[in-house]
Amino acid sequence: MTSKLYSDDISLAVVVVDTNPFFWASAALPFADFFAHLFHYVNSLLLLNHLNHVVVIAAGLSSCTYIFDSSDASASGAADVAATFTNASRKIDEFIAEDGRATTSNGSVADGNAASLLSGALSLALCCIL
Repeated sequence: MTSKLYSDDISLAVVVVDTNPFFWASAALPFADFFAHLFHYVNSLLLLNHLNHVVVIAAGLSSCTYIFDSSDASASGAADVAATFTNASRKIDEFIAEDGRATTSNGSVADGNAASLLSGALSLALCCIL
């Protein structure tokens, strides 16, 4: 009996993470804990089907960028989950620090309630889909 691979079984999930420090300063859950839970969710999506594709995009106050792309992680073969999580955590920490420096240098936050670049993150998400 031959097995058939249906294209309907393959999923693409794009997760946009808001890294706005003004929101996370007042949140009940620390950002590091949230990111660990998010990464467990991403891993569960990848475990459902090895052909699933997951992309995580960070949206900050001054910029947005790709944090994790499962096609990059799976290109190296069976990647270690802990190493992949460590790499994604390092990228998100670097992004938050760089976004904070860019935000303070351009003076875009005057009263402490700036909005994140969700439109830029959604544009990056559309690039993944297309």
